[in-house]
Amino acid sequence: MKVIRGLCRVFTFLCMIFVSAMMLLMVAEVGYRTFFNRSIIGGTEWAQILLLLNMSSFGASILANRQVKVNILTSRFDPRLQVIFDIVILTLSALAIGALSAAQFGYAVKSFSQNISYVNIPVPQWPFVAVFAMSYGVAAITAVLLVVRKIIAAVKGEWELEAALEDTDELFAFGRTGVIAGVLERKKNGDTNAGGDIW
Repeated sequence: MKVIRGLCRVFTFLCMIFVSAMMLLMVAEVGYRTFFNRSIIGGTEWAQILLLLNMSSFGASILANRQVKVNILTSRFDPRLQVIFDIVILTLSALAIGALSAAQFGYAVKSFSQNISYVNIPVPQWPFVAVFAMSYGVAAITAVLLVVRKIIAAVKGEWELEAALEDTDELFAFGRTGVIAGVLERKKNGDTNAGGDIW
């Protein structure tokens, strides 16, 4: 899990750079159209590349429980049912994300072997597709590790803690403070305000 956390942090940092670059590109594109009445040559391709690379933080979004998830209903489930439901959803997600990653790796290899480049910029496609595929591969492995964690927690009978964590990796999201475990302990002790700043 340490390796996955490290990779997710690297991809998050890279995603911040890619988002900043895409914002600057859009500002430059608007300015170029305003003052010169023409678009930047290759601007569309660079925007596509940066948008593709922005998906690199997928694994981090899973660890931080920030992916799109319909938990308006699951949060009302009994802790046991919620954990079981999370295991099923994460397993299906890992399979789907892994399939997408494999397909993109295949396309990266094809792009490399056929020397495919973008139309308006002399840049090969395969490095960017490979980064995309790698980030999705990390996301798939992340989902699998969360499934393993949930199964271990279920065997230990830690249903309530695991239900509160949902898909969050507490160490990745909060550091070594043990926030969620501390909140559950405070709730057990009768603190009705515990957790209001987290959920």
